[in-house]
Amino acid sequence: MRLLLVDDDELDRMAVVRVLQSPKLIKDIVHASTAVSALKLFDEGTFDVVLLDYRLPDMECLDVLNKLTQHANKHAAVVILTGMVNDEAIERDCIIAGAQDFLLKQELSQRHLTKALVHAQARHALNQQLMETYARLKYLAENDPMTGLSNRHYFEDHLRTAISRAERFDSKVGLLFLDIDNFKLINDSLGHDTGDQILQQVANRLLGVIREGDIVCRLGGDEFAIIAHDIETETSLATLAQRIIDSLGIPITLAHTEHFISCSIGISTYPNCAQNAEDMLKHADLAMYHVKRMGRNGFHFFTEALQEIVMNKIVLEQQLRSGALQSQLLQYYQPVINAKNFNVCGAEMLVRWNHPLRGILPPSEFLGDIEELGFLSAIDVVNLDLACKQLAEWRSSGLVNDSFVLAVNASEQLIKEDNFQGIIKSDLDKANLLGCNLSIEVTEGVLVSDFDKTSTILNLIKGYGVKVAIDDFGTGYSSMAYLKWLPASILKVDRSFVQNVPDSVADCRVLKAIIVMAKGLDFEVIVEGVETIEQARLCCEYGADMFQGYLFSKPLPPEEFAFFIEQHKPASYKV
Repeated sequence: MRLLLVDDDELDRMAVVRVLQSPKLIKDIVHASTAVSALKLFDEGTFDVVLLDYRLPDMECLDVLNKLTQHANKHAAVVILTGMVNDEAIERDCIIAGAQDFLLKQELSQRHLTKALVHAQARHALNQQLMETYARLKYLAENDPMTGLSNRHYFEDHLRTAISRAERFDSKVGLLFLDIDNFKLINDSLGHDTGDQILQQVANRLLGVIREGDIVCRLGGDEFAIIAHDIETETSLATLAQRIIDSLGIPITLAHTEHFISCSIGISTYPNCAQNAEDMLKHADLAMYHVKRMGRNGFHFFTEALQEIVMNKIVLEQQLRSGALQSQLLQYYQPVINAKNFNVCGAEMLVRWNHPLRGILPPSEFLGDIEELGFLSAIDVVNLDLACKQLAEWRSSGLVNDSFVLAVNASEQLIKEDNFQGIIKSDLDKANLLGCNLSIEVTEGVLVSDFDKTSTILNLIKGYGVKVAIDDFGTGYSSMAYLKWLPASILKVDRSFVQNVPDSVADCRVLKAIIVMAKGLDFEVIVEGVETIEQARLCCEYGADMFQGYLFSKPLPPEEFAFFIEQHKPASYKV
């Protein structure tokens, strides 16, 4: 046992030394007569026990005790010696401050002091074990075991603390919320072990680009957050975000194989974007998802416009759940024109929202949000039923003939309904329609998202005579291999291929190539977005079967569509 004896009275020190004559217990005794010299010796050496006089000339005992017990690197049991008798308040204060024992000088004996030192050291050792256990538990509670970064618990506490500090010192805090793009695909295709190794590499790279004092946390899965303190301008956060994107853009090599990843980053700031930690994280999350929607591999700051989008979604969900929105939806119909004789041979049903404040809204304004909220299938089911009823009404009135085909869009959510084919068969039967009177339009993305399952379902509805059309061809996968096997008989060329026709020679060639290819695969071809007579002429020349576009009519409500058919004069479209 090595002991530091601190007492300004040399006689008292000698008395203690005489008491401690057991060489087996005390290996070495170092003397100090002042608090300053004692702290210096403690800082430079290693001691098992400190015997500390309560009264020292240069510092209060409790202050010395605090410095000894709170030392960053050194630990020792502390026993207080005093000549004052029966002062229970002083004894209590010393024990509370961290002393292991409190002894009266006049009661010292070899047995008494030896026992006190041994017990003090044992209590101190136990206390150290408890402190180390607490430290380990605290580390586990605040750190991610896989990456070694701080975890969500630590992140939330630290962000709240950072905001409080920024409020006191009138400074700014930045939050970068980061998500690895398409990480599920990495786990699914390469396995979770590889995924974990990639996350560890990401953590190391994030630590390599942040500023000193900033905090990197793993919130869970492939989500990370960076808390940036004392930022001067948003530009510095943008610079940091770009450094992260550039760093993660460098391939990660594992087992001699390069893995390419990217990330999407949302940024929020205090006090500009939010006043508390919860809102900062929520706003950074919103900004990050905006990056995802815009194509990934970038960063975006939270804005009030994003907040407005979110609030609109909340209101939208409430309206969907209450059924209020469904009652505001309108069915519009755009005519499909036969390319040979320019007669109306069909129509596409398109939904519009009669918004109580914003007026008539096109699908692009709300269908994406409805799909995200999971209600698009329910909307599609209602639209399909109404479309069949409308076609039956037109047929019974003699407005359209038996060859008229009505096209209805089907979302991925609708196709994945357990009884999708049963829904179609029921609607056809209720409206007394044949399957050939109906065309189901699906996008390339929906067709190939789960090709085998989707093909099986679409082949079932083809068994009822229903036509299947590939909508917006050319904007998705456009794979020849898929085209060969798709259960579709109609291909709709997206309007983007017609917009610059005939002015652009290249666009004319592309449009012609698509039509010729589709005809070679026995597809009927509908060209969307036809707006001029010259575009219609070229489409006829290239072999298109049908048109849609504003040259003939925009989408119309049922009454106006009926009027259009009655007034339509094919001869007026001379090509």
